[in-house]
Amino acid sequence: MPESRDSDSLIYLFGVIVEDFGKVTPDMITLDVPEATYAVFTTPPVDVTAGEKNGGANQEGFPNAIRLTWQYIFQEWFKDSGYEYDDTKLDFEYYDERCHFRPDTVMDIYVPVTKKGQ
Repeated sequence: MPESRDSDSLIYLFGVIVEDFGKVTPDMITLDVPEATYAVFTTPPVDVTAGEKNGGANQEGFPNAIRLTWQYIFQEWFKDSGYEYDDTKLDFEYYDERCHFRPDTVMDIYVPVTKKGQ
């Protein structure tokens, strides 16, 4: 995985789950997501099919739901959860068939956690 240039950087990778890295070409990056305890958050459903042709009028609703979910996690949930963010692991967004042009589009955010005080 590429190293971040500074502490304010963010590395955002798109990927697919594979069982075998044998067919990975040299121009690809492989990443093993380490085992961890994760808090999993599902975004509120958004109808991306509504509005103009192909839901164009409502496409911004889904990214906004994702942003608000991240905001909720770090500004509200952690305060009373009994957990703290595990910065030795990776957080990630998981997009599956539930996020493909549906009236109830959602995705999951996986946040690595540890019990407070451990």
